[in-house]
Amino acid sequence: MKAHVRAAAAAIALAHTLGRRVARVREFETSASCRISVSVRGRIVSGYDHGRHCYVTGALPHLYHHGERSHLMLQPKGFGIFGGFDHDTSSHFLVKVTGNEAHIFDDKEDTYFAYSG
Repeated sequence: MKAHVRAAAAAIALAHTLGRRVARVREFETSASCRISVSVRGRIVSGYDHGRHCYVTGALPHLYHHGERSHLMLQPKGFGIFGGFDHDTSSHFLVKVTGNEAHIFDDKEDTYFAYSG
């Protein structure tokens, strides 16, 4: 997955699990901060990536990343766990939200990424 798409998935998972708007996420490993505003009401996702100047919208699990012009699947599985698939890079991923953190395992890169929100 591309870094900004991964950050969007983390922000959406955090907003859905925490039941509140997320204004930015920070990746732990690189300390990179992504200004992405996301709210989730029921299944409806409204997000805007201020750094990339694009929307991320849809109804869970079917999302659309307007900047990449690509579909993204993010399926809530319960207890802060989400299964995902990024159509742009044909990669599966798993998100686990614990507290104020989202941990993503990207199958294609075979690596974990951690974000705080």
